[in-house]
Amino acid sequence: MPLEILPFSDEHLDAAAALLADAHARHRAAEPLLGRVDDYRAQLARQWEREGSSGAIALRDGTAAGYLIGAPASNDNRGGTRISADIAGHASAEPELARDLFAAAAERWHGDGQDRFAVVVPAHDAALVDAWFRVGFGLQFATAVRETTAEPPVDADVTIRPGTPDDLVHLARFDRELWLHQTRSPSFSGLDVPELAEFEDDWREDTFDSPDTFWPFLVERAGDVIGEALLYRRPTGDLRVPEENVDLAHAVVDPAARGSGAGLALTAFVLGWAHEHGFRSITTDWRSVNLLSSRFWPNRGWRPTYLRLYRAVP
Repeated sequence: MPLEILPFSDEHLDAAAALLADAHARHRAAEPLLGRVDDYRAQLARQWEREGSSGAIALRDGTAAGYLIGAPASNDNRGGTRISADIAGHASAEPELARDLFAAAAERWHGDGQDRFAVVVPAHDAALVDAWFRVGFGLQFATAVRETTAEPPVDADVTIRPGTPDDLVHLARFDRELWLHQTRSPSFSGLDVPELAEFEDDWREDTFDSPDTFWPFLVERAGDVIGEALLYRRPTGDLRVPEENVDLAHAVVDPAARGSGAGLALTAFVLGWAHEHGFRSITTDWRSVNLLSSRFWPNRGWRPTYLRLYRAVP
């Protein structure tokens, strides 16, 4: 059947929204703990209306079969920008079309001087992920979800308690440790890690001024603080985040205490706390090159929902 690939434009929003709705229905059938959305055109419009947005749409016999839209976004800490196609930025009824859509859209992007690209795809769609792999992309990042549950405490000789403003130095220290971990092999994040005082300022401003949004917890053993976790009420209303959800924004255990059960105890605690406080699901995310988190969280029951794939053109 004849295939036509055109530059994406406003006139394609309705047809692309129908593709996104079909793709999300398939995704929710595979993973019910995803956001429930009524207006897919609005989801798509938020992507399309970003500054510098452009893309491509594939028509099969005049009917929309796939689309890809992206816009410049900060390229982490490496300087410049990358083209990012976020959760609503791509859908295809035919996985193989992803390669054609990228070829068409990237011709303009690369011509504009862009040589780094990211796209977010549903984790359950193995054929679509494979199509992106076969056009040079690799796995960079995963979002995930699981049910909250009433968990029995893990016997790890630890005490877990809510964080207070007096704990700023501990919270900042573990946050900085996570940044440092991401700079090491095999992550090589390239992040410039701020001094401890900057982390303290961030925690002071963001966390304790919003007690209904952020909930920090600390793990102690023999009077020493050996880890922390932060739960976050992530805004809903998109494809990823369901109602009655809380996000495990990050969790860190002191390197000297890893393997001692402290992380298991902390995980059981936050799952139980979230369950007791009426949250039905708990989301988190990790870099695939973070060996610790990319193994720990799936083994604790988190199921990948979306994958961010990345390509850097030499």
